[in-house]
Amino acid sequence: MPNKSQSIFVVCLLCAFLLCGTLAQAAETILTGKVMARVMRSEPMPFHAIIDEVCVKPGDAVKKGDALVRFHLQSEAERLLQKEITLGSNTEEMRGKMLELEREQARMEALCKKSRQLVSTGLGSRQALVRQENEVAAIKERIGLLRKTIQKAEGSFAQRLRELEKFYTVPLREGAMLPNHALILPAPIDGYVLSVASIYPGSMLPQGDRPVLVGPMDPMLIQVPVYEGELRDIKEGSMARVEIPSLGNRKFEAKVQEISWVSTDMSVDKPSYFIVKLIVPNPQFALKPGFKAVVRF
Repeated sequence: MPNKSQSIFVVCLLCAFLLCGTLAQAAETILTGKVMARVMRSEPMPFHAIIDEVCVKPGDAVKKGDALVRFHLQSEAERLLQKEITLGSNTEEMRGKMLELEREQARMEALCKKSRQLVSTGLGSRQALVRQENEVAAIKERIGLLRKTIQKAEGSFAQRLRELEKFYTVPLREGAMLPNHALILPAPIDGYVLSVASIYPGSMLPQGDRPVLVGPMDPMLIQVPVYEGELRDIKEGSMARVEIPSLGNRKFEAKVQEISWVSTDMSVDKPSYFIVKLIVPNPQFALKPGFKAVVRF
């Protein structure tokens, strides 16, 4: 049978154990946040269009440039685009003007040559020669400016053709007829289809609409709002434990990637919270954007 001193020792040991557990719990910061994809991108519809086929569904893996949707242009959009391709860079008038200036330059340079010969023999006016040389310089400057304008216009149109080619998937030429086949809406990045709007063959989509959202799924990002008083105990690069209630409190390891420098609300009468971003490996894609996460720092 234990003596009195042994009983006291056991009681003290038990109290110490409970106290340590209480202190450990008190030192642990428990916060909640949201799981999200690190990057979420969507390609806007380039024209007013009619859907021919929806090529993907949520969860599909895609590579940059893969077809998300196939579509054809609404008649008015196709007419305007064909007009744009037919007109092209529309630099013909500027090129004609530049030819006129080059002819005028050649004429004035010939006059300057004769004037120099007359001046060298004492039969010509040096002032007249200076005026002619100034006119030649002015013409050269106008030609240079016009050439730059033409180059910019042609460069812009060439860039426009390259942009259109990613939807048509074939080369386009200035002045040519548009290809007679469906266009595609390409995936903007490598990743997985996160969401698809409620669209079906025959649906009409306006220019600028973004029907498909794409993002990587591994690793994932968790954003947690942290009260300013608890921020001092959290450092970039430190580890945290994450539990996901939707997955039966399944546990994950996370790493603090970034701590915001500015509060989410700068009002004096409201508490200040800062966003802490954590990176979580997700090799089996168990984590989904929007899951609630319990984070223990």
